[in-house]
Amino acid sequence: MAKKKTKTPELSQKQLQAMLEEAETNLANLQLKANASSFPDYGKFRMGEEASMGASKPPMPIEEDTTPDPYYVRDPKTGLSPAQVEARKGLEEAQKGNVALGIPSALVTTKGSAGEISEPPTTGLKSGYEWYFVRQPGGGVEWKQRRISGFNTYVPGNVGGGSNQITTAATADNATTVTGPSLARDTFKNTLALFFGATEAAKPWADALYGAVSKFYRTGSSVDDSFNLALLDARNNPELKPFTDRFKGIYALQDLKASGKPVLVPTIAEYVVSQAKMADVLNEANLGSIATEEFTTELISKGNSVSTIADKIAKVYQRIDMAPKAIKDTLGRYFPTVDRTTLAKTLLTGQKGVDELVDELEQYEVLAAAEQQGLGAISRAGGVTAERAKEYARTGGTFSSLLPKFGQIATALPTTTKLSQISKVEDVGQVGLEKAIISQSAKELEKLQELTEQEEARFRAKAGRAELGLASQRRANRAF
Repeated sequence: MAKKKTKTPELSQKQLQAMLEEAETNLANLQLKANASSFPDYGKFRMGEEASMGASKPPMPIEEDTTPDPYYVRDPKTGLSPAQVEARKGLEEAQKGNVALGIPSALVTTKGSAGEISEPPTTGLKSGYEWYFVRQPGGGVEWKQRRISGFNTYVPGNVGGGSNQITTAATADNATTVTGPSLARDTFKNTLALFFGATEAAKPWADALYGAVSKFYRTGSSVDDSFNLALLDARNNPELKPFTDRFKGIYALQDLKASGKPVLVPTIAEYVVSQAKMADVLNEANLGSIATEEFTTELISKGNSVSTIADKIAKVYQRIDMAPKAIKDTLGRYFPTVDRTTLAKTLLTGQKGVDELVDELEQYEVLAAAEQQGLGAISRAGGVTAERAKEYARTGGTFSSLLPKFGQIATALPTTTKLSQISKVEDVGQVGLEKAIISQSAKELEKLQELTEQEEARFRAKAGRAELGLASQRRANRAF
């Protein structure tokens, strides 16, 4: 008995056409996504073009967003972006629908690189070069080096900034650049020009620095951090001498810190800001001739902070520079006061701190007061020395407070010497008078009292000699 055939329901031509159009639309949309995954700008262009088709007015320009969309960023291991993975799945589903409809189709997919790409070598990269890999016929890749050139890289959708992938022009068959963040040359050169100027940044050594900085940028460091790390890495690299010389103050601070000194090592940005602030301080003090990159580098190299330089200028340099001639004559023996620039350099680059310098100034100002009254060791034996002046300064003595007292001592000194000779006792001398008048020493005051009493006794014994008595009285009075 013959089996009865089941009649397949026939679709109308209109239904078949509608299904076909729907399938083609799906394929077109998925292909658009796939294109956009590799060429984001192309995707934006096509979507803008289709949105404007049939419009009565010109299409509105689509504003470009230069920030990389993670949806279109290729995975460094699989070689596929999330958009491509999604597109592949969608195309596979669409192909199944085509097959069901009897539509001939072939699915072309993007080959990934899972398990084929190893990490690039961590050492051996020459300055000014970058790693790239070449796929091997039997599987896997071989890592090679090539010189970095501004003409062999194209950063899609992110001109002037970082990008998550470099697409390289044909430099070798089946060659692919290391995927990961890359530093655009415009960004690099603009940053470099901030430190060196555009002319210097265009010199050949900048290419070597680009390689050193890019190495760290690819690992995820920021542009600033990449420069800082490159500076540490390139300390002994002769190709980068202009770069390392510019920031040699940072190396000096690193050495100070390594030797146990409590100093802070700045970043490049902090270093440049400190130099600018130091230059401002020097300019404010009318020291513009030394407000240079070279001198501020020297100041930083010795561990000076901006506040330290400001204190030395305000509390020491200006105090010396504005001192009256009476004080400056004495200070000139200890500081180079003749030349303002030399004075500033001596103070600012010296190892002495602000407090120590202020103590010395106070000491020499007291010494100047003594010398003004002719009582300095420079003009008489037993006179005031720098060491004695320091003791008076430590007890609060100043040029202004001690100048009249030294004048009183200078006046009394000849009288006390003569009275000591008449009384045949040891002369208290200048030191004794200083202790009595400046320090109010009880012992020295008692000695002066005894000299006075002895002179008064001589006066009473010679009462008949009025003129002599009057002279004796005057000598006794002068002793005080």
